[in-house]
Amino acid sequence: MTSKQPATKPGGAAAGMESGWMATGHMLSGVAVWAVIGGLVDWWLGIPSHIGLVVGMLVGAAAAIYLIVKRLGSS
Repeated sequence: MTSKQPATKPGGAAAGMESGWMATGHMLSGVAVWAVIGGLVDWWLGIPSHIGLVVGMLVGAAAAIYLIVKRLGSS
């Protein structure tokens, strides 16, 4: 007996899900890493209003969006 496996297309639903998880991971890690860096800058400079934290989160989001567009735009 032979086992029948469903035919899958390259770049099908699994590739789309992989791209979605990759984009989500880039966004979360970019914001988290740069938020920590911004928080450390706040602590180091003694800024009480957490401006470095907010700026770090914005820089992380922008860098993550850039990487996502660069990686997914070429496929």
